[in-house]
Amino acid sequence: MKDLHGSNAIVTGASRGLGVYIAKTLAGRGVNVALAARSAERLEETRRACEALGVRAVAVPVDVTSLDDLRRLTDTARRTLGPIDILVNNAGIELTASLVDHSFSQIDDIVRTNLGAPIWLTKLVLPDMIARRRGAVVQVSSLAGKAGEPYGAIYSATKAGLIGFTDSLNMELDGTGVRASAVCPGYVSEAGMWEAQGLTAPRMLKEVPPQKVADAVIKAIGGATLVPVTSGPIRPLFALADLMPGLNLWVARRLGVIEMMRGQAERLQAGADRPPVGDVAAGGADAQAAQRQ
Repeated sequence: MKDLHGSNAIVTGASRGLGVYIAKTLAGRGVNVALAARSAERLEETRRACEALGVRAVAVPVDVTSLDDLRRLTDTARRTLGPIDILVNNAGIELTASLVDHSFSQIDDIVRTNLGAPIWLTKLVLPDMIARRRGAVVQVSSLAGKAGEPYGAIYSATKAGLIGFTDSLNMELDGTGVRASAVCPGYVSEAGMWEAQGLTAPRMLKEVPPQKVADAVIKAIGGATLVPVTSGPIRPLFALADLMPGLNLWVARRLGVIEMMRGQAERLQAGADRPPVGDVAAGGADAQAAQRQ
């Protein structure tokens, strides 16, 4: 999809962080938006900001792990805006902890929010897109889905699942006029968990501004299948990692990522500096706000 003006989009996780940037960037391109998240108050702020850019916008407070809520979201979007042309699955949660310190309910929350909900919502919007031979589905994944993040095993697994889901779905959609894409941010400043928790990325893994992620979503809607969002070239490292099993572990050690994430996990486990539950997500009693998607 190239000409976005007048299109209609659903954006989840639109009450804070990356979701706000994505929603406003779409609105700036003339896209009407249906905005979804748990926090009605924050969602209303995003809605007003989008309408100020000259488009129609509707705020729909939802729990993305509820199929009934997702059906209500799609019905409201179609009734208010018209046929859905774009879906951006951005809502997500992350818990920095070792696997043994995750509760079973926390694991379930992360999997349902980060992977189950995007699959459900994609299934809900696809039939109309295919019938009209027009549509773009964008999953906001993560570089953690390409190279696992220490003390984020469940999060990494769900983000890798989104990439695999996108690859497979694109084969099914071949020739339909509908495309699926995945955007993979690395460390994000300002709207990221690093900013919220006073952390900075390792020196060699520079943070990127959230607007760069929003611009990557536009690129994905335009037809790019997998869009990494980093401060430097990353695809050669992906290819090298495939050829050299164990490279990711070596790199994580050398860059201090394991040590940094272990320290953060220990602080959170001890109850110090625990961030509030993120409005980008549903459920997740002890889950962190995940702006590094």
